[in-house]
Amino acid sequence: MALTDDRVLIVAEVGSNHNGDLGTALRLIDTAAECGADIVKFQAFRADTLLAADEPDDERLRRLEVPREWYASLMGRCSDRGVRFLSTATDFTTLAWMEEAGAWAYKVASCNITYRPMLERLIAIGKPVIVSTGMATVEEILETARLFDAGGLDDYTFLHCVARYPTPASEMNLGNIPELKRLLGRPVGLSDHSTSVHLASAAVALGARIIEKHFSLDKSGVGMDHEVAVLPEDFVEMCRGIRETEAALAVGFEPDRETMYTMRRSLHFARPMTAGECLGADDLLVTRPEDGLPPADLPLVIGRKLAADVVARQPVAWPLLNEAE
Repeated sequence: MALTDDRVLIVAEVGSNHNGDLGTALRLIDTAAECGADIVKFQAFRADTLLAADEPDDERLRRLEVPREWYASLMGRCSDRGVRFLSTATDFTTLAWMEEAGAWAYKVASCNITYRPMLERLIAIGKPVIVSTGMATVEEILETARLFDAGGLDDYTFLHCVARYPTPASEMNLGNIPELKRLLGRPVGLSDHSTSVHLASAAVALGARIIEKHFSLDKSGVGMDHEVAVLPEDFVEMCRGIRETEAALAVGFEPDRETMYTMRRSLHFARPMTAGECLGADDLLVTRPEDGLPPADLPLVIGRKLAADVVARQPVAWPLLNEAE
């Protein structure tokens, strides 16, 4: 299963908003699927390998670890609901647990873009990889892409994001999306830390092919990501906006022929006339619909004699006119 798809992939970022409860985690999957998500993402970590020695949130984070026995249940529920399971790869132990359970892809948080041993392990595994860029320099992004390419990992992408929680709209820097796409020569996306549900649509208009948004059922509990998460009703609105934007981006210059016919003007006779009469400017109307000669032909029509009788508002056509003298 590849990252590229015929449509924008929408990721419901549960993160740690399961509050350490498997039942809540499963309900989050159910609700995210109902809201329109394509992927439901969690965060796999162990506090022992993640935290500094004096981390004040040590106890809280330990409560938010995803135990080994959860992964099969989470992946199975995702499969049942028609969405894909995704999680961060933060240490080799949880990575092995996810491999054991059959994960199809992995996410690399922007804070781990310099964790080269983990990147090399993901290359060796060979599954799709999504990398966030919020804590990375442009050179680090390009170096990671070169590392992936050199290792033969061809199914990877980067998500533009800003590592501020939440991110004000004025600091979202969505213009980075087409620039990343240009620099990398591949599809890119957005990890959206704003509180808005509309900026995701703007990102899609700028070329984002993956949208990741924090998701919560009620924004309460010990989860670390409730503050920047949106509730189900807002997630639905975001998904709707993304799909509408996606549909609106089609290229097509062919005008609607029915509308053209009813709205554009053409030449019509202004009054009843008989064969042999000479047409003057006052004998002609430029009016709807477009069923007569085009207005540009007006100078070619004036001065000609009628070849047949006509009625008022009848479209002007060349067979009704004699050759110019």
